[in-house]
Amino acid sequence: MKKLSLINFILLVSIIVYLMYNQSKKENTHFKKLTAERIDIVGADGNKYIVLSNPKNQALATDNGEVINPEKSERDTPGLIFFNRDGDEVGGLVFDKVDGEGYQMLTFDQNKNDQIMVLRKDEYEENGKWFRQYGLEISERSEKPSIEIIRQYNIINAIKDSTERANAFYEFWNNPEHLAPKRLFLGRLENMNTGLFLLDKNNKVKLSIYVDPKGNPVIQYVDSLGNKRSLLD
Repeated sequence: MKKLSLINFILLVSIIVYLMYNQSKKENTHFKKLTAERIDIVGADGNKYIVLSNPKNQALATDNGEVINPEKSERDTPGLIFFNRDGDEVGGLVFDKVDGEGYQMLTFDQNKNDQIMVLRKDEYEENGKWFRQYGLEISERSEKPSIEIIRQYNIINAIKDSTERANAFYEFWNNPEHLAPKRLFLGRLENMNTGLFLLDKNNKVKLSIYVDPKGNPVIQYVDSLGNKRSLLD
């Protein structure tokens, strides 16, 4: 009996080795269903190119493979995150709903920086009524890498003296290199005006071409004195 058990064990091991060997020779594997918390698409060198993940396990933003903000250990964002050959995050596709607010975004990042073009939808409920805004957004950023901006932010945030910290943040947020003003929105606003809205570097709408909820066409601009003027009056 012992001899028979040994033979059976050897046969079992042989079958497993054979199956593993044949599986390793296959270039493609077909799965009818795959359940996972995170899937990484990587190159031969291990560089990440695409990460599909739930919120808890999402990949952190990187620059040259280095985490941009080392003080954040998690990224509460489900969806697809894309990376280039240099190990930089370059955009993503995310869909989620948090505390009654839903959002869906397809983002495109500036080189060594954050998103500058976004196809986005936001909606939230307030007093039993839903508010929605969706469309294409284009922003403008400086050439300063986001990893340097976040590093400077973390240094200021670690200042213990509240007055000194507040003064440092005031200077930080008044530096144009750290800002990302929206310059264009093409879509539908919360007030249901639908059209094209052009903004200046201070996020102020300068030109609006839209149709209001009642179907009225509007072309409005802001002159050099800050006065709103309509071209259809």
